[in-house]
Amino acid sequence: MRIATGTLFTLRTSLLLLAQSSHAAEPMEEVLVYGRSTDQIGIATSASQGFVGLDDIDPPPLLRVGELVEAVPGMTATQHSGTGKANQYFLRGFNLDHGTDFSAQLNGIPLNMRTHGHGQGYLDLNPIIPELVTTIRYQKGPYLARDGDFSSAGSVRFDYGANMTAPLLKVSAGSFGYRRSLIAASNDRYTVAADSTRYAGPWALDENLRQNKGHFGWTLPIEETQSRLELDYYDSSWRATDQIPQRAVAQNRISSSGFIDPDLGSNSRRYSLNASMSDNTTDGRLYAVSSQFQLFSNFTYFLENPDVGDEFEQVDERTLWGADLRSAMI
Repeated sequence: MRIATGTLFTLRTSLLLLAQSSHAAEPMEEVLVYGRSTDQIGIATSASQGFVGLDDIDPPPLLRVGELVEAVPGMTATQHSGTGKANQYFLRGFNLDHGTDFSAQLNGIPLNMRTHGHGQGYLDLNPIIPELVTTIRYQKGPYLARDGDFSSAGSVRFDYGANMTAPLLKVSAGSFGYRRSLIAASNDRYTVAADSTRYAGPWALDENLRQNKGHFGWTLPIEETQSRLELDYYDSSWRATDQIPQRAVAQNRISSSGFIDPDLGSNSRRYSLNASMSDNTTDGRLYAVSSQFQLFSNFTYFLENPDVGDEFEQVDERTLWGADLRSAMI
């Protein structure tokens, strides 16, 4: 039996209308979705600014400390040449290298390094103890003169909190020789923390990461003014798991996780002192930072110097200090 095309179309339309009519008669289940949000009216001047609170910062365990910056929408932090080195950052698809176009602060102290031995604006987030971070404020785009150098793509501010509900003791272990221990405690006056990490990595060459951090904070309320003194310590060393020639792998000279130069790697240290005072109208601080950095790299192996190799050293040592005074609303 043959049915005309027009008749078939009418039949399908009738069945569809009948199904819709039957579905409409069924009661619809009400679904409520709750989300956290912070009122930014009068605080943020752009839709590209935001605030991330503690509940959103405390996710599953981090693969690397730099992942904290991924709380910024559209931000990605990757790693190369070893766990102890500064991350490589991407925002909205733009490559920000090691921080050249993205600035960061920890408790009001700039983390970017000017005229650094490994690159202008070198931004290492490894000194941060993730469990102490309670707020992250960010902005994307060159809209805030306040953030100054290295913020042409955006900026982020990390702040430690105080007054933990209970002391924290964390001991972690994983594959490839990963071990980490953290002890921290605080009340309304003091915050103390010590963090130690060891890691070998999945490579043929032991990454031999040795990373130690410490933080001490002391708050002294004077009438309506909050005064705070903070000391931070960071010491790290590691071997670099760098790029390798594809032809060496294809020729079975090394494995895909192998190495050519076993001497690559770095030592990095950072010590900071931060004194701040704030009230309902003004925030002010004085700070000093001592930083040391030593990195051995080899990108071409024996191309330029066939006899002794192309390995080179980058060194950066400095002491910097600064002051900041601004309205509490900024």
